[in-house]
Amino acid sequence: MNSDRITFLYSTLVIFLITNTISASVGGNETDFQALMGFKSMIRNEEALSSWNASFHFCDWSGVSCGKRHRRVIDVSLESQGLEGSLSPHVGNLSFLRFFSLWNNSFQGTIPHELGRLSRLRVLDLRFNKFNGIIPSNLSRCSNLERLGLSNNKLVGSIPKEISFLSKLTHFVIARNKLTGGIPRVLGNITSMEVFSAAENPLGGSIPDSLGHWKSLTGFDCGRCNLSGTIHHSIYNLSLLTHFILPWNQLTGTLPSSLGAMLPHLEYFQLWGNQLTGLLPPSIANCSKLYHLEMQANSFSGKLTIDFAKLKDIRVISLGGYVNGNISGLGEGDDMRFIDTLKNCSKLGTLQVFNSKFQGVLPTSIGNLSGQLYHLILAENNLYGHLPSSIGNLVGLTTLGLSDNRFTGEIPSTIGQLQNLQSADLYDNQFSGAIPDSIGNLSLLINLDLSSNRLEWHISIKPGKLSSSITIATCSQ
Repeated sequence: MNSDRITFLYSTLVIFLITNTISASVGGNETDFQALMGFKSMIRNEEALSSWNASFHFCDWSGVSCGKRHRRVIDVSLESQGLEGSLSPHVGNLSFLRFFSLWNNSFQGTIPHELGRLSRLRVLDLRFNKFNGIIPSNLSRCSNLERLGLSNNKLVGSIPKEISFLSKLTHFVIARNKLTGGIPRVLGNITSMEVFSAAENPLGGSIPDSLGHWKSLTGFDCGRCNLSGTIHHSIYNLSLLTHFILPWNQLTGTLPSSLGAMLPHLEYFQLWGNQLTGLLPPSIANCSKLYHLEMQANSFSGKLTIDFAKLKDIRVISLGGYVNGNISGLGEGDDMRFIDTLKNCSKLGTLQVFNSKFQGVLPTSIGNLSGQLYHLILAENNLYGHLPSSIGNLVGLTTLGLSDNRFTGEIPSTIGQLQNLQSADLYDNQFSGAIPDSIGNLSLLINLDLSSNRLEWHISIKPGKLSSSITIATCSQ
């Protein structure tokens, strides 16, 4: 074999090896390869992407998936990888990309408008990063987008009206940013919407009645958004709602009497910290799947007549602390009889009815409440009479708040059965007699306030029982 022949064969082999090496990483598509390398180039801690090199085909890189037919990138999932840096605009060249998630990293800078070129994209999840700047309006060109997650960043400006062009959008999550400018009325055009979360943004404005077009909506969360005005009747017609969350706004008006029939699938209902008035509708009892009810810090009035016996899954009931008025009884001394309806609520963990001017005695049925009840707050009412000894049945209690009432008589010794109790506030009542020795058995107790009563202040403490860090207040009136 002559030397020219050998040289030719050698050159051919070298070219083959070089081509094969490039093919291993590029696989015939330079665009996707360069886009991914551009993404990597803007990551400060590249060790997190150590597999992103020419030794492997890019379809085998960590967090990257390709379609079987064309070997084009369809999925980039890099959740919780500790990535730091900015998001490269070259990502906009991944024209086959359907799923893109950078959830829970430390990306900074703006969201590149080039993402609007990703016409096949279905899911864009940039939550829990440090992105700033505005939401790019040309994300509206991602015509197949179904889920858009931008929450927990530092985004500013308004919600782009162009988002309304995303006719397939089902989840729009922008909570915990710095967005202003209200909720655009045109968002009601996205009739496919299932979840809308904009909580903890200083949006301002009112809730557009056009959102009543979201007939598939199951989750609506706009707590702490500085919203005002009334909740339009069309919102209560969203019959598939399971999570209705609007706390800490400036909403006014009343709740519809037929609320329970209008929202039969409601599971999580939170409207605390507004300026709502009127009666808490008894029809709430028809929301048979309800497990969380928080209505405190409003201006409701009238008797509490919800039949909680129908709410078998209820875990949290919080109805007190009204700002401009109170839920109040009719002066008949039986305002606490609603507790009788709670005996079959076996999952109840929190019961708060405080600062509500409820009158009457605490029924012995308090002892029939769930063994899972750990938080009982009935402070700042007008409760009187003896504290039922059945309170000792609530063995799961960690917090007991009965302060600022008119309880009389002795503190029942059965309180010593509350072995999980950590905090007990019984101050500002008219308890008298000796402090029960059984309190000395509460080894987890770290706060005990019995001040402003008529008690004998001496406590017989068994050595080694009470916590060494306990704070005890026992000053008499």
